[in-house]
Amino acid sequence: MVWPVYINSIKTRKEGRKIAKEYCVKNPELNEIAKAASRLKFNPQKEDDKSYPSSWWEYSGRVIIETDLKKNDALKKISSLIKKSKANTKNKTK
Repeated sequence: MVWPVYINSIKTRKEGRKIAKEYCVKNPELNEIAKAASRLKFNPQKEDDKSYPSSWWEYSGRVIIETDLKKNDALKKISSLIKKSKANTKNKTK
């Protein structure tokens, strides 16, 4: 299961971030996570109507993935693809 907070660079570990900030993305969107997971062949299932338990009032959604990787390794790969995607988008708009 991947909650956006797991890879959000502006969140703290206490708030739910799972990997080091250097690997994270600023405010990742659920669609970006699902798209990256799909490109990695993690068979993602997006659930828009879910709230991260610590911030139950925010419907951030989550993505359920299937992988043999350790969770942190999967999160780093997803985050890396999102970073590349954002960098490519930024370069195209210049």
